[in-house]
Amino acid sequence: MAKIMIESAINGIAMKDANPHIGYTPEEIANDAVATSRAGAALIHFHVRKPDGEWCQDVPYYSEVYRRVRSAMGAGAPLMWPTFPGGKDASVRYSHFVELSKDPATKPDLGAADMGSVNLAVWNAEKKTLKGGTYQNSFDTLRDTLKLMRECGLKRPTLQIFDATFLRTSLIFLEQGLLEEPLLLKYYFGGPEQPFGLPPTVESIQAYNQMLKGVRAYWFASCFGGDVLRIAPVAVAMGGHIRLGLEDYQYSKEGKLSNPQIVERAVQIVKSMGHEVATPQDARRMLEI
Repeated sequence: MAKIMIESAINGIAMKDANPHIGYTPEEIANDAVATSRAGAALIHFHVRKPDGEWCQDVPYYSEVYRRVRSAMGAGAPLMWPTFPGGKDASVRYSHFVELSKDPATKPDLGAADMGSVNLAVWNAEKKTLKGGTYQNSFDTLRDTLKLMRECGLKRPTLQIFDATFLRTSLIFLEQGLLEEPLLLKYYFGGPEQPFGLPPTVESIQAYNQMLKGVRAYWFASCFGGDVLRIAPVAVAMGGHIRLGLEDYQYSKEGKLSNPQIVERAVQIVKSMGHEVATPQDARRMLEI
């Protein structure tokens, strides 16, 4: 049967008051990454933080996380990719990718790009308030980003898909030669707390997959502001993989699960369907990196 990759986004900008398992320090982040990978996650996405939890892009913090995880896990270490800030200048936004890539001990396993612009949203159903802002990524910025990833030797960027325009842009860049198959796609559906993009439904997955038109790709189902485990069985049955983690949803009202606990539930789903959970080594072979 198929090997299913699981990615865990372990912290993001979520705070400990939402879930105490969210890591701030490099040691906390690294320990969580190790435990989450051992639970079954082949890919790890992470942010680094200042001691008070403020999001930052400090290369020494990133370096420490990479070194700790790779020292603890050796050849079995997960594929790890860091976050990045907004902005128009790709060389500034991704300067930490450049610095980290100079040393094999800290080089990211994957590049990354958010493939378009979108109105992000946070919905409070009790107060009936809607907040958010416009997240902008121009075509020029995206081109520069993809070129920079190649210069860093990161041949397989993870492409974040927030809505259909993002996927159409990715396919055009593939046609232009800025990307190559297999594409690595993350379908970010909007859950009840973050209602933007497509909702987490079978029809939404079908709409995206129909756009691929035979393009060789690995896609992951994710859900911002909602429990992706509810749609995980459908995603796996449709040929997809699973992205989850406390960055995307904090399980504040569902027992404040840890990242390893969330991954363990995904592993149970995958195995109950007769599939295997991909190891980091499997993921490297599948993604051809």
